[in-house]
Amino acid sequence: MPPHSRPARPECKFHCLDPRGYACYSRRLHAPLVLFRRRPLRHHGDRARPDRAAPKKKRPPQNPSASETKAPSTSAKTGEQGTAAAPETAATAPATAPAPAAGPAVEVTKPPLPAFDSEEFRRQVMEEVRKELQKAKDEVKQETAWVEQDSQARVQDSEAVEALKQRVNLFQPHGYLRMRGEFFNDMNLGRGPDPSGHYLFPGPFIGTGGNNSQSDANFRFRFEPTLEVSEDLSIYFQADILDNVLLGSDPATDAYLDPFTPLSVLAARRGSGVVNVKRVWGRVNTQLGEFLFGRMGYHWGLGILHNDGNCLDCDFGDTYDRIAFAPREFKGHHLSVMLDLLDKGQTTTGDKGELGRTVDLDTLDDGYRLAVEVTRVDTPEEVKRKLDANQWVFNYGLLLDYRTQPWDTPVATTVAGSERSRVVRRAAKLYQPDAFLSFKRKKWRLDAEVAGTFGSVGTHQSVEFDTLALDPVVATQLTQSVTFTQFGGALQTDVALGATDAVLLGFEYGAASGDRGAYGFGARPWRSGSGNVQPTAPGETSFRSAGPGDIDGGHLDYTSLDRPHARINNFVFNRAFNVDMILFRNLITSVTSAWYAKPSLRWRPTGRKSGGGDDTGFELLVSALYSQAWFDENTPGNAKPLGLEFNAGITYDTSDKFHAGVAYGLLIPFTGLRNQATSTSASVAHAARFILAIPF
Repeated sequence: MPPHSRPARPECKFHCLDPRGYACYSRRLHAPLVLFRRRPLRHHGDRARPDRAAPKKKRPPQNPSASETKAPSTSAKTGEQGTAAAPETAATAPATAPAPAAGPAVEVTKPPLPAFDSEEFRRQVMEEVRKELQKAKDEVKQETAWVEQDSQARVQDSEAVEALKQRVNLFQPHGYLRMRGEFFNDMNLGRGPDPSGHYLFPGPFIGTGGNNSQSDANFRFRFEPTLEVSEDLSIYFQADILDNVLLGSDPATDAYLDPFTPLSVLAARRGSGVVNVKRVWGRVNTQLGEFLFGRMGYHWGLGILHNDGNCLDCDFGDTYDRIAFAPREFKGHHLSVMLDLLDKGQTTTGDKGELGRTVDLDTLDDGYRLAVEVTRVDTPEEVKRKLDANQWVFNYGLLLDYRTQPWDTPVATTVAGSERSRVVRRAAKLYQPDAFLSFKRKKWRLDAEVAGTFGSVGTHQSVEFDTLALDPVVATQLTQSVTFTQFGGALQTDVALGATDAVLLGFEYGAASGDRGAYGFGARPWRSGSGNVQPTAPGETSFRSAGPGDIDGGHLDYTSLDRPHARINNFVFNRAFNVDMILFRNLITSVTSAWYAKPSLRWRPTGRKSGGGDDTGFELLVSALYSQAWFDENTPGNAKPLGLEFNAGITYDTSDKFHAGVAYGLLIPFTGLRNQATSTSASVAHAARFILAIPF
């Protein structure tokens, strides 16, 4: 029973409340006695007695039987009279009755009266009294129990209120979470610069399409707690976290067009801010649905494309500057619409920071992500209920992403000069569909996710240049487009064995598309390789694409006008999706251009909650992972087999959420990881790690 809940109060049929319930009990105890005293039992043939008996006349001695008739006896224990009445005789007849005529006497015989059993009568009375007494006692017990429980509930209520008062007095949080959006158009009033070259307001600078608009959104979480140490001592504090940070600023991405030119339209992470704050967001529930805004993490499916990195052993995680709306559930399905600000391009705070915030200079170089997701996901309570009833749990979801960026301002550039010289035409349009399925049935689970990236980028150049000042061949090479055709997927399944699900036998499979004709895995596209020297604009540092034998590097190669490698087809798993300890996590740094198969076994002697255990104590984990590339040229050894890795570990969990673990990994490399240039085979690699954590 909850601490503050009260039991249903028993009904008192006599409308009595404690302590007057005992008077009620007394009345109920004496009621049957009065009943029997006032309404004596009678024989059905008897007549009612008069209030006062008529004076008896002496009978003649010849009729002694009538004069010797006695009244029924009275019980000494109950005080109740008998139920049989004396038979009527001549003495009891009315005085006006006529005398019988003279003649021979006629004897009238009457049927014998039944004998009265005083002991049976007393037994019946005592049984009734006992029943009434027991019933009254039960009601008194119920009343007493209710009073005791009510008192306990009142005590607990008062204790909870007192504890709440103490917490409120000790810590009083204040502050706000704020998001502001701005849109400007022709803030320069169309008057141009003054003689010194300054404008009324910093504004658009690209100068294409007659654009005079600017837009931005900033975000702040202000925290102002008050600490009441005592009635006389107080501590006040104010902190601005992500203070007016421009949403879409500080993009971080793994996709690079060359070592100095990241592709910000594929950004999935944000640079760290002050105090290393990563995420702050708000949620508002309305009658129409749920509204979210701020800088937040995002996870979808298994996490091969979007992964929030909220695990004890994760190093990465996606963070988006987002505004999202999710209407109310419809027939078990949830719909969400998201707008993410990926990159805001050139910004300013004024000459000396006089604007007080970061302002976007132009909307044409902004990168956006528009996404729509439809899911059917049961709550943990619903999943448990279905599994306990041995029913199927079937969940699924579909996500459609659209990313676009008309112009781009690369983060790193060696070109000095005006802001306009650092902006290039990007014309990026990318589509990323993703779907997941989840099946569960009692002791069996299967989860799967499939994702893809399709689209194109209009140009891969890093800076703007004068096409007339360059060789036409170089100008053509620099302005060629890039296409994307990537696929990725993963499947996880396991089955529980034992009465308490102590043993889990699992299997996992994952695959990420490769890039035929390109060298290196493609997980580090910013790395300059040993391949062909790529064309560059004036002022840029020269670099090379990946070549045969390179572990990684850029896949784009524009040295041939007839057959350039102008595509990026290798799918890269999210780096927060960890599958091993050595190969994909530390050597390649992600699952890409390859597939893997991983059987595993987990044993927890104390059992799991799904089987009636408690998910605490020790757990042993062992697994084996075999991996292989799709194409020979994507590996440094120019061969598909990559290696076989064994991982083993043991963890310990307590009921108060303390977690400890130690693990060991061993990688046996195959020909795909050998050194092709020197024909040197790769040796065995080892790894060990431990973790101590307190999640809450």
